[in-house]
Amino acid sequence: MNANKELPENLKGLIEALSKEQAIPMGMMSGLPFLAVKTEDEESAKEGALSCELKASILNIDYAQETVGLCFVQLRLNGQDNLIYTATYDLNNAKQYEDCDALLSMKKYGLFIATDEKHDFLAFDTNFKAEFDPRAVLLYAKNESSDYGGELLAEFSYAIRSQAVSARSLWDYLDLLAPYDKEWYGRMKMSKA
Repeated sequence: MNANKELPENLKGLIEALSKEQAIPMGMMSGLPFLAVKTEDEESAKEGALSCELKASILNIDYAQETVGLCFVQLRLNGQDNLIYTATYDLNNAKQYEDCDALLSMKKYGLFIATDEKHDFLAFDTNFKAEFDPRAVLLYAKNESSDYGGELLAEFSYAIRSQAVSARSLWDYLDLLAPYDKEWYGRMKMSKA
């Protein structure tokens, strides 16, 4: 791993702002979709001992006259439940959709893994074997979405995340909402309180 003092200021700020359960999409770097994650455990971030699982939960949420489209992408390092990270993508935002689409090509992706003092940029193969194409499911969810505002997406993202008391319980909850055997897709209807 490399010392954080060598990084540009924007990446130093990103590291400071990251929570221990959050993954932040960084766009494309070196031809790979990249996400940033932060860990306290430097040993768990060493390249030779690191494995990473990636899964998505693609959702449409019907509310009043709107249909929100969002995708949660979760990463689990070294199979450890204390190293689960979640990124949220707004399918109505062109840049976020593009980033998520690139990630869900399920070929290779990169992680910017940081601790408070050190960081590394690592690439991973997805090792994805399934009968469905996650990008087709993502496109379907995008096409089902209406032109909703960002506040509505933030409310639903928060509501779903708040159902879980830990990163592991969020992993399980999203599996219920958008299970693998349903091609990582779920649709739900929300009503006004």
